[in-house]
Amino acid sequence: MPGWNRLSAGLHLDDMRKFFEDPHGGRDYTPELTQISPGDIIGCGYQFADGALFFTHNGHRLPNAFTGIYLPRVGYDVYAAIGLDGANEIDVNFGSLVFQWYEGNDVAWRVDGHVGYMVGSGPGQDEKLPSYHEATSRFR
Repeated sequence: MPGWNRLSAGLHLDDMRKFFEDPHGGRDYTPELTQISPGDIIGCGYQFADGALFFTHNGHRLPNAFTGIYLPRVGYDVYAAIGLDGANEIDVNFGSLVFQWYEGNDVAWRVDGHVGYMVGSGPGQDEKLPSYHEATSRFR
């Protein structure tokens, strides 16, 4: 499950605990989120400026779950993950629809402006990162 392995973080909705590289029970997250119901919307956000990872619930930003997480953009690709156990029905929005958390719809939060490029000022001015296939082919 996300959060149990190295370089992964997650919010487990069965017990509302947050996990970061922790397969042994996680930590309490926030008293604002004690349970979810069918139809609730959970989101996840990351602030590149300070390495803060946070979650949202039904459009409300919750407190930072973790800070100081600096994504290793040069050495690794970064992916969103959803872990499920048992019968579930979910809808996923990676930005093709309007986000419930209103601020997440601002261009400053768009992933394409933050990832995929070496450190610098962005598309067109920086060296583009290699694809996963290109990066792993050198180790074969």
